[in-house]
Amino acid sequence: MRHRSLIITATIGLVVIAVVNSPKASGAPSQAGVGAQKFVITIPQSLQAEHHEIHEALAEATRAPGRVGAAAKELAAVLDPHFERENQIALPPLGLLAPLAAGQTPAGLQEALLMTDALRKELPRMLEEHKRIRAATEKLRIAAREEKAPAHEQLAVTLAAHAQTEEEVLYPAAILVGDIIRARSAKK
Repeated sequence: MRHRSLIITATIGLVVIAVVNSPKASGAPSQAGVGAQKFVITIPQSLQAEHHEIHEALAEATRAPGRVGAAAKELAAVLDPHFERENQIALPPLGLLAPLAAGQTPAGLQEALLMTDALRKELPRMLEEHKRIRAATEKLRIAAREEKAPAHEQLAVTLAAHAQTEEEVLYPAAILVGDIIRARSAKK
């Protein structure tokens, strides 16, 4: 299991580097001017790994027969675009959290502000999406329990806990990153 986690983590790193470097996935607009280079804020590795594991488990569940597979497909339909938007605006600012807490001034502050402003604006919609995700997750959990598919049932439990962590910790922390950047910029 530990070996599998290391392989998954290494794979995630490569996938995220490719995805984050694409203009569509970064969520931050390109800087104007010839030769201007955009700084890419890295999503914390632990969050990358968690999202990857959820995505892989859900992909596996969508291949299950019967009600479990159908419920997993419904869940994927609401979860995939939500995860994509999180990767654009909610999770990258968290990559600046540790340096900001240490009193540093990391690169990417302006990009992070754009992301946190977008998150603040879109938060009601994202929380509404969480309601649909929770409903789809519960449907998967029930189907998996009835069809005696404990791995898929555990996925539903894990995803419900993950959504709660996002609402209670990750989204507020990302918004606070923007608030900290603004407060420090105002002092200068």
